[in-house]
Amino acid sequence: MLKISTLFLLVLAASPSQSVTDRSCGSDLTRLWLDVVFVVDNSKNMNLYNVYNTISALFSPLIQIGTGYDDPRSTRVGFITYNYNATDVADLYMLQSYNDLNQQIQLLSTTPLSRDDHSYIDSGLGAAIRMINATQGLRDNYQKVVVFFTSQYDYYYNYPEDQAKVLKSLGATVITVNTGGDDNVQENLHDKIASKQMAFTMADGNTTQELTRALLAINCFCRPDWMQYHYPLKSKDIYQNYGVCVYSPAIAMNRINAQNYCHGLTMTSYLVSELDQQKRAFNWEYLNSNGSATHAFYNGLTSFNGTWWWDQPNGMPMWPLDPSSGAAPQRAGCVADMKYSDGTYSWTPISCTNLFRFLCESVACDTDNYCDSMQ
Repeated sequence: MLKISTLFLLVLAASPSQSVTDRSCGSDLTRLWLDVVFVVDNSKNMNLYNVYNTISALFSPLIQIGTGYDDPRSTRVGFITYNYNATDVADLYMLQSYNDLNQQIQLLSTTPLSRDDHSYIDSGLGAAIRMINATQGLRDNYQKVVVFFTSQYDYYYNYPEDQAKVLKSLGATVITVNTGGDDNVQENLHDKIASKQMAFTMADGNTTQELTRALLAINCFCRPDWMQYHYPLKSKDIYQNYGVCVYSPAIAMNRINAQNYCHGLTMTSYLVSELDQQKRAFNWEYLNSNGSATHAFYNGLTSFNGTWWWDQPNGMPMWPLDPSSGAAPQRAGCVADMKYSDGTYSWTPISCTNLFRFLCESVACDTDNYCDSMQ
């Protein structure tokens, strides 16, 4: 059974007058929970202007750096510098407070560049792989991030694109920041090193905002086998993700058993909602994405005392159906999303004993919601 420890859960129950929309990803920078490794080129010809100011601006004194806090939403930070060879300046175990982090940044910002004019990005990548590998089995439910700052692209020992693939296979998101103005460098960083949508340049003047947005997006994710709600389904734009996860069990059940099944998955799961037509279209597309043809499924809509409500997690009041979400069925009882031969679909009243597929929904793991297990 999946378990989730929820902190500051966004209460989904609301009055009918509240705007009807699916949950956005959490955006509390003081409650980031990540493992972040900064890799900085410190070779003789490196353009280091504003690099450490940018890194410093990502963190406030309110953020929990290191481990051992009552609130597990903490961020570990490591630093690597490289030129010809790489140096582990601070591993992910060293910095245990914001003061530690701030002092390390200040020290690096006042350290002269190396006298070596070689800049081998494969050295930096290799060191990042080792630092991320050293965390395996610890904080596996925390997302890993590697942020490269360089104005050069050269290598000596290994193909950087192969090393970047290794980092990504370890579950790390790779961010690159080109601190210079060479378009060829940016092209290589974008095409060969960075994860999708994670290649930035200092020249655009928005690097702090871009990195902040990227870290928040990375820190909004779903447990394995759950699909993060975004539209359309085939979109790979991480910045379009909602703070909602959907799961499709490959079984059919009656309505009450389907509801109990969803409630038993996590502390925050329930039968799926459809607050607008976009979410309804996503649900259909997701349910049929594995090639099966499903023509009906249970959602979380149900009626009590003449009023229609959306299912919510155990212990939370249900969300009333807003007219903007769609027309309420005329007959009370259970409903299913049903697709007809003409291609249209609607909420159709049916017997609660019918066996149908169904979708479960849960809040995403993000700065508002800490997930203590990925199992």
